Amino acid sequence: MSPRRGQKQLPNGLSAANFLHAVPHANRAMETHHRSDGSTLASVPIPRPKYLVPPLSWILPFSPYRRVELEPVGSGVLKMCDGRRTVEAIIEAFAAGHKLSFREAQLAVTQFLSQLMQRGLVVIVGQDGDTRGS
Repeated sequence: MSPRRGQKQLPNGLSAANFLHAVPHANRAMETHHRSDGSTLASVPIPRPKYLVPPLSWILPFSPYRRVELEPVGSGVLKMCDGRRTVEAIIEAFAAGHKLSFREAQLAVTQFLSQLMQRGLVVIVGQDGDTRGS
């Protein structure tokens, strides 16, 4: 679906208006390890590249997981990606928790969710069932 004339298109393919009503879901295959300082280590399994066969595999190290370390603030946003809250609800909760305006929180949370999608930690499901970030 293409955006209407004058409507901003986000990098994930959803329009800005549809993105606010979309629901972020955490990757089910992701493992999280919460630390005592509030940070989180998230690990997502990744497939082994087809070109990585012996003897090349003896030389190049390969980890079957993509690991992402999140600070306490990012960890809190990831915890809110539970499949029940919309992006707008996450932004509102983030704004209230950090004493920001909605627009300030919108910029930060939208960019962070985009990064989480690129790293495979989160997928965004639009109102029409359109899945982004998978």
